[in-house]
Amino acid sequence: MPWHYWVLRKFATAEPPKKWEKILEELKGILPAKYIDKIEVASFSIRGKRTARWQLEKDHAEYSTKQNALGAAKRLTWLLLRSKNAPSVSDQLISLLNKYRGFTEEITYCPICKEIINFEDFKRSGRIDPISIQMGHLTPLSRGEEGHNSKNVVWIHRRCNYIQDEQTVSETIDTLRQILERHGYKISSKS
Repeated sequence: MPWHYWVLRKFATAEPPKKWEKILEELKGILPAKYIDKIEVASFSIRGKRTARWQLEKDHAEYSTKQNALGAAKRLTWLLLRSKNAPSVSDQLISLLNKYRGFTEEITYCPICKEIINFEDFKRSGRIDPISIQMGHLTPLSRGEEGHNSKNVVWIHRRCNYIQDEQTVSETIDTLRQILERHGYKISSKS
């Protein structure tokens, strides 16, 4: 079975992970094609390129093993399906996703603004809409610490991803706290 996303299907020289093909079959019955495309591009290819992450040099910031990219795809799929108003999923799909990691989130929210992510938000244009949904990393890839894997990927608002930039989530929150304090706001607690 080929990739779902047309760019990967047409131009990629890498085959998808075999376990992804089973998940893809399940997803086609419940998700719009645009949503599946978003998962595949975020998980398996590097920004703006038609190259699979595992085909990069190992010292490239966006390099990932095929197994870690599959883990990222499973995690992003799970988080998308845990967004508000997402369609219900089969036990088979839950089983396929949980075999890799025990994902437990009850609802998906943006790690920066803490707003609940709505299933319909995945339709928004990522090029112009600040509350469109993008893939982000809890620890930036430029740090070379966590990498692209199931523990480090999240869905995040475009504006929040922009605000986070090359910081971790906690560093971003601390930066925002400092900015608010310089503007005269009193922050009562720091978690």
